[in-house]
Amino acid sequence: MELRAANNVPGGRAAQPPPWLRRRRTANSAQVKNAVICGLYLPAAPRHPKMKLVLFAGFLALPLAASAQRLVATLPPITYHVGLTKAPLYSSADTLHRPNLLLPSQSEVVVVGRFSPRWVVVKREGFLYLAPINKLSDYDPADASPLPIDPVSQLITYQEVVQVPGASQADLYARATAWAARTYSPPDQVTPHPATGEVTIEGQRVATLRTTYAEVPRGSYAGVVRHTLTIYVKDGRYKYVLTNLTHDATGVPSLRSGGALEQDHASLFGYAGIGSRQPWEELKVGATRDVRHLLADLQAALTLQPVQPLVPTAPVRKAPKAASDF
Repeated sequence: MELRAANNVPGGRAAQPPPWLRRRRTANSAQVKNAVICGLYLPAAPRHPKMKLVLFAGFLALPLAASAQRLVATLPPITYHVGLTKAPLYSSADTLHRPNLLLPSQSEVVVVGRFSPRWVVVKREGFLYLAPINKLSDYDPADASPLPIDPVSQLITYQEVVQVPGASQADLYARATAWAARTYSPPDQVTPHPATGEVTIEGQRVATLRTTYAEVPRGSYAGVVRHTLTIYVKDGRYKYVLTNLTHDATGVPSLRSGGALEQDHASLFGYAGIGSRQPWEELKVGATRDVRHLLADLQAALTLQPVQPLVPTAPVRKAPKAASDF
């Protein structure tokens, strides 16, 4: 299409419409006048009613598309940490421009939503931003899942029946005892019951908290989280039940034992109030994440297949029966 500015024509003559416009016999002077906008000849607006309707619907769709990209908090806040390189934060879904903020390595990041498989919504100083997941060192989407509370005991309880086609009870029992011997060591107590095909474990796992040394947050020892794990095996399947999660800070002078993980908050540092909730939540998130990885390792050992860490589901209330009846 030939475009000519009206004020840039040799000889000082007024700009003339292009040939395609002059040849239109139906075009009147008003249409030609309306075609000149900002010194350029442009086609007149469509006169067909359907075309106008399509354009109008397109304009209406623009704000709807923009609102679909608004950042919203959809998950309970969970604190994570930036990895070895800086993490960019964007105030909108347009991540092609320069980031609004750059967080240094080891900085805390409070995740409040999942935006896409590669991006999360984070909250900082009252504002929402997008952050890339690959910049967070300890992010796990399963952390946001509700803890599985047993409807009868009201305790955090991880349990599942896993099918292992073709494996006999003797095979699964041998794998379970071998896994327990490899995973646990004194003071953990592993009690096998070969007659019933059960293995009972009173174990503990290390708990950690982030503390700041020389202005750099680092993971530090925060005692242990104890648990009870029972494994039941039968031909072609096994069942696990892990419960009684309890924090014990014995041997850590700066901490107090938090007790049962079902509590909403605990005074780990000897004070109560809002400030006591954040370190307790951090400890619980780390402990329950460790449980999921432990049970995934158990499943890999008994099924002889690599698996991903499980996503907890709430136990369903059923008629009372023995745990070994499955």
